[in-house]
Amino acid sequence: MATMVESVRRLDLSGRLVLVVEDNESCAEAVSDWLASCGALVQTADSVQGPLERVRVVSPDLALVDICLPDGSGWDCVDRIRTATASGKPMPVIAITGYAQRDVADQAEKHGVRYVVTKPIEPDALATVLDACLDAAA
Repeated sequence: MATMVESVRRLDLSGRLVLVVEDNESCAEAVSDWLASCGALVQTADSVQGPLERVRVVSPDLALVDICLPDGSGWDCVDRIRTATASGKPMPVIAITGYAQRDVADQAEKHGVRYVVTKPIEPDALATVLDACLDAAA
């Protein structure tokens, strides 16, 4: 994942605010750097509680949320940030997981998460999911 910034495929995320909730510092940094290289404005948090105050003030265009966080599940985080979002509009969420996608598919569906990316995160896979997620939200 350290090579995410070197990916050939680039999205135009200019001006998009993306929230990355990930407790693994190197993963959060690699994803954030790649998103920034695509023009995104990135905010990070490393816990369920971390992003709550931020989303009350400003509404991210989308969130990438790890499903295993130190103070609760990523699903708790998804539910809380959607409830707290300043704009009141639904925020698209992409789940990040080290588990196989099929193992989290049911939980993702229960929490309204349509997209799951498995670690280690491949830039092209993330780009494809981001495209689909942003198109669905438009």
